[in-house]
Amino acid sequence: MGEAIVGEELPKEAPEPETKSDSLLKELNEIRRRRTDGDNRSMFAKKENPVLVVGVVYGILYGALILSMSSGMLGQSTAMDHSASNTFLDIGEDPCNEVDDEPWIHIFPNEDAEVFSLNVYNLPAGFAELTYNIVEEGTSSSSNPSMTTRLLEDENNRVHAKADYSTLEEGNYVVSLSIEMYETKEDAENESVQPMMEELKKSVDFELDITTKGFAFLPFGGDETVREVRITDAGPRSCWSVQELGNWGYILLVAELGGGRETAMLAGGAAGIPAWWMAFNSLSLSVFSLLIAYPIMYKVYHQEADDILSRNHIIRLVDDIISKCERRLGISIDHELAKVEPRDLSIDIMVPYKNTENTLSDSKTIRDEILREVLEEFALFHVFKPVQLTVRSIGSNQAIDFDSGVGIGVGDRDDEESPENYTSFFEELHSLSRIEDEVRDSLDL
Repeated sequence: MGEAIVGEELPKEAPEPETKSDSLLKELNEIRRRRTDGDNRSMFAKKENPVLVVGVVYGILYGALILSMSSGMLGQSTAMDHSASNTFLDIGEDPCNEVDDEPWIHIFPNEDAEVFSLNVYNLPAGFAELTYNIVEEGTSSSSNPSMTTRLLEDENNRVHAKADYSTLEEGNYVVSLSIEMYETKEDAENESVQPMMEELKKSVDFELDITTKGFAFLPFGGDETVREVRITDAGPRSCWSVQELGNWGYILLVAELGGGRETAMLAGGAAGIPAWWMAFNSLSLSVFSLLIAYPIMYKVYHQEADDILSRNHIIRLVDDIISKCERRLGISIDHELAKVEPRDLSIDIMVPYKNTENTLSDSKTIRDEILREVLEEFALFHVFKPVQLTVRSIGSNQAIDFDSGVGIGVGDRDDEESPENYTSFFEELHSLSRIEDEVRDSLDL
């Protein structure tokens, strides 16, 4: 009875390797079909595609908004800023002053260049004279003024000047700017001619602090002097026009991409940009980045549970690749010595082969062809691990030089006279495995 039972079990165990291999091949073919047929399905069949479409559409709408605002297509109205300043979106205590088409002055510090940026908006066409200076608090603003002139040819012009404070000592100061408009340069030089409009003036009180930052920890580092400006009295804020908000949208976008959100907030805050506009631009960039970057990363790296290759899948896949290359390159691979070792950090592949009468490639070309096939298949199955590929010629024809023909015609009796020595072949694989084990151990620490 016992012998009969054993006799019945033996036939079931004999074909197990072939059955297991066939099941692995079926699973690989099924995964391959899902990977290759995915392009033929509807774009919205994958959940990441709608998110990606929303991100692209939002980016286009945001770019079109900034472009239309900065180009003046939406006009010069300040109603948008004025309306937002009356809501919780603006952190200011009072709403901004709505100026519409009236000329107005905006002064803010540029601490990187150590200058004050002096800007006048909504000026008519004509000849402008700008007078500005920086004096200590309590001193007359008319002492030692600087003057610059501009010829304005279009309506709604903007003029710009800079007041340097890099040579000032610590203390309280006042930066002031006044502007007069004339029809021509000759009218400006003629004292009897009255200006086109009433003189426009503005002053800003600020406190200048000088600090020293040391860099003694650097090899050739020294001390750096930093001048910090703190505005003590800037006066009421004027509402920004739609076009100027659009122009600053570009600046905030570049600042955040180049230096991060903090850099953009500092630059916009120093220039007096409304908080709601800075928040809108920062949030728009974040939404665009998330809706674009995450779906793309999901497409590249995500795998369904059924599509993840196991150790046996990888071994079978590499074995099929090697067999295909064996037939195409006209070589004879020793499958008993060939080895595939999937590891945590890499995949080690050993391919010992013999040259045949149909072999037309040298060892380097054969390795390149096998590596190319392996990487192409791994990319299809989303196997993102480094490949350590060792390809070595063995047997009587291992020394054939296909350029000169040296080594062709060597007989098979050399194999009988001296056994093959595979010591160096296995030593190379052992070295690679030992290095990877040490790297993995160090990462675990």
